[in-house]
Order: sequence, then C-alpha cells, then structure tokens
Amino acid sequence: MTDLRQQLEDAWTSEETQSAEQTVAASESNETATAEPVEVINAPNSYTKEMKDWFNTLPQGNQKYLAEREKQFEQGLSRARNQYAWVDKAYNDRKDNLIKQGFNNAQEYYDTLVSIADALEKNPADTIARLQSAYGIGGENDNALQRQLLDLQQTVTAQQNYLRQQENNRVKGEYDAFVNAKDENGNLKHGYFEEVKADMLALLQAGMAKNFEDAYNQAIWRNEAVRNKIIEERAKTGLQKATEVAQKAKTAAFEPTSKGEVTPKKRSLREELEHNMAIYGED
Repeated sequence: MTDLRQQLEDAWTSEETQSAEQTVAASESNETATAEPVEVINAPNSYTKEMKDWFNTLPQGNQKYLAEREKQFEQGLSRARNQYAWVDKAYNDRKDNLIKQGFNNAQEYYDTLVSIADALEKNPADTIARLQSAYGIGGENDNALQRQLLDLQQTVTAQQNYLRQQENNRVKGEYDAFVNAKDENGNLKHGYFEEVKADMLALLQAGMAKNFEDAYNQAIWRNEAVRNKIIEERAKTGLQKATEVAQKAKTAAFEPTSKGEVTPKKRSLREELEHNMAIYGED
C-alpha cells in the first residue's frame, strides 16, 4: 500500500513538473512571437566615417531625428540647385569668353551686369558712352544710331506739326465765324472787335475767357474808350425811342376821339420827352 501510494505521488509530481515546464515554454514562445523586430537606421551618406561611428552609438530616437533632418536638408539643397541652375548654365555657355574678359565665375559676371543696369538707370547717356568706348563701338555705328535718332525726331516733329495745324485750322474757323457774325439787320454783331482784339488776346492767353464771345464781352467793358461809346450809343438809342413815342402820343392827341372817352391832360413836348426818357432811357 505504501509502495502504491509512493508511486502515485511520484507520478503526480512528474505531471506537475511537466505542466509547469510546458507553461514556461509556451510563454517564452509567445513573447518571442509578439516582440517587434529591431529597426536598423543607417547613418546618412554625407557623414564622414567618424560621424557614422558616432551616429551608431546614439539611441534609436536620436538616430531617427538626425536622419530625417539630413534628408530634409538634402531635399532643400536639391531644390535650390534646380532653381538656380540657369545661373551656372548662362555663365558656363560663355565661360571661355568671360574668363578672357576677367570674369572668373558666375557671381563676378552677374555683379557686373547689375552694376551696369544701375548705372543705366542713373545716367543712361554717360553709361552708353562708356560701354561704346569699352567695346570699341564707334564710327559707322555711331552714325547709324544718329541717323535713327534723327529719323525718329523728324517723325515726331512732323506729327506735332500736323496736330498743331489741325488745331490752328479749328481756331481759325471759330475766329472767322466770330468776326463775320451779323445780327438780324445785317450789321456786324461785334462792331468793336478791331478796337478790343488786343484786350481779347490778353484775356484768352491768361485763361480768363472761355472763348471769343466771352473775351469780347469782357473786353468791351474793360476798355474805357469803348465802354463810353457804348454808353453814349445806348443813351442816344433811348432818346430816339423816347422821341418816337412822344411823337406818336402827340399825333394821337390830335386825332378825334369817340364820345364818352376822357381826353387825357395834354403834356408839353418837353414833359412828354422827359416822361418817355424815364420809361425808355435804360433800354
């Protein structure tokens, strides 16, 4: 009985040991299966050997940061090279001649071009003369340029003369119409023109008159001699009208009147003239 019990306990212990070992093995197997693989980050190619050795000693997070920054730097440098590639190309296409002229690189060449552009903006005539001298331009080239400038000047002058002639024709037409204008009785409307034309010209040149009519109306009252003539003529015209009215009134006074009409009180000729002068003297 004792031997049997001992056998059972030994068997039980053996099964527990095997179960525990199996559990540990399964756990280790699971951990191995779920563990992430270690990422290997290579040092940038632009690093020297010493820099790469130092890079490999850094924590993985620092390696990732430095590798990404180096990548961004390389991309930016590539874009800059592409953007300004034309600068080197323009220089390299002319490199042999430019070196003979003393331009050892693209920067010297473009610095000179910029300085020439600035000089042209400040003093174009002097700069062109200096460039002509520097490049040996003269003689026939100068004559050709002068001919072109002369042709251009003649063209501009001809155009200006044409426009001036057109304006003169327009003004002359207005002038002739003004001078020859007549009233309904066939008399010149601007009878004092010859006496005030100098005054009219001064008003027009000073910009104080809009046209010939405006200048004339101002001039006849600015000119004292003409103004006195106009006042005298108006007075005579008023007296003539008054005389005519008085004569008509006198004639009417002697005409027979119908019965029942009240005959107005007769005025003397002097009274009649004074009465009509008071009425018509301002016309």
